[in-house]
Amino acid sequence: MSLPPIITKKRKINQINNNEQDNDLEDIKENGQNINNDENNENNENEEKEEIEDDNEVDEIKEEEQEKLEDENNTDNKNESQQQLDIQDKTSQNRLEKVFVFLKEGFSWRPIPTINTTVTCLEITGIIFIIIGLIIFFFSRNIKEIQIRYDDNENCKIIGEKCEIDFQITEEMKKNVFVYYRLKNFYQNHRRYIKSKSNKQLKGNIMTENEIKDDCDPIILNRDIYLGVKNTDKTKELNPDAVAHPCGLIAKSFFNDTYEIKKKGGNEEIIISKNDIAWSVDKERYKNSENYSNHQWLNVEDERFMVWMRPAALPDFRKPWGRIERDLSEGNYTLIIENNYPVKSFDGKKYFILSTVNGLGGKNYFLAILYFVMGGISIISGILFFFGYNNYVLKKNQKVE
Repeated sequence: MSLPPIITKKRKINQINNNEQDNDLEDIKENGQNINNDENNENNENEEKEEIEDDNEVDEIKEEEQEKLEDENNTDNKNESQQQLDIQDKTSQNRLEKVFVFLKEGFSWRPIPTINTTVTCLEITGIIFIIIGLIIFFFSRNIKEIQIRYDDNENCKIIGEKCEIDFQITEEMKKNVFVYYRLKNFYQNHRRYIKSKSNKQLKGNIMTENEIKDDCDPIILNRDIYLGVKNTDKTKELNPDAVAHPCGLIAKSFFNDTYEIKKKGGNEEIIISKNDIAWSVDKERYKNSENYSNHQWLNVEDERFMVWMRPAALPDFRKPWGRIERDLSEGNYTLIIENNYPVKSFDGKKYFILSTVNGLGGKNYFLAILYFVMGGISIISGILFFFGYNNYVLKKNQKVE
């Protein structure tokens, strides 16, 4: 029996719907599986990424820890060095503080002298000074000395000529006998006089006018010395417009009197040596320039010149001129003087001196008298302190009590 067409159509439609539903379900399942697969893949990828990220994080953490450790080590080293520097700074500061405290407050131990210790020190000092003065006086007394003034002698009043003076030696003079010249009223200690020289030139350097102008003013050129100045050999005149060598006031005023000694009644000349009369420091300092005889008017290596270039402190002074390396026996002698040095313009006086020496030098009564005076002042001060303290201070303390 056949079904009606409407029912068959419905059944077909239902079958189609069921098939479509089944297909949809299969599609949904496939899509779900695909989605699940995608999700699983994504999860796997995420897990891999997470693992990689975790590994990277672990590496970063390790690197950070290493950097921290290195930083800590560096900071520890820095702290140690800084601590050492701080300790050094503190020690230096402490030392400086101690120095400042010492300079400000002085010795922490400050003894207070009593009247007895003060008087004792003054008396002992005075006695020591007097003893030294006696020793100097004794040694000076045993020195034999002959002193002759010749600027006022009738035979020696003409400058530029030789003159003769007779003198006598009453006691034998043992070697070495020193020859001195003495000048009075000559002020070598004037500031402008002392400054007027060129140390570079005296060391043997050839200097120009501009180079020595400030040092040697006003004696700069040869014409400033005197017209017709000659070389060291006295064989030719020097160019008046050339630089004076040596220059300056000290060199210009060089003492140029000369002395000869002969025993009267004989022709034997007593040799006066000019060696070893200057300081060893000056011998090393003063040097002639090359071919000095052609342009120098003085030989700066002459020890008499070196002695003169060392200024005296007082207007009355003596300087060594030479020494006699033999004994001078008793008898009559003749002094021959080449009188070249004028002293009338400054009211000066000139002396010739023969003198023996000892361990303390030449005759020097002035130094002995100075020690006597200082010793006497010290002793008298001690006595005055003692009696003044006993008569005034003690009495006042007793009245207060």
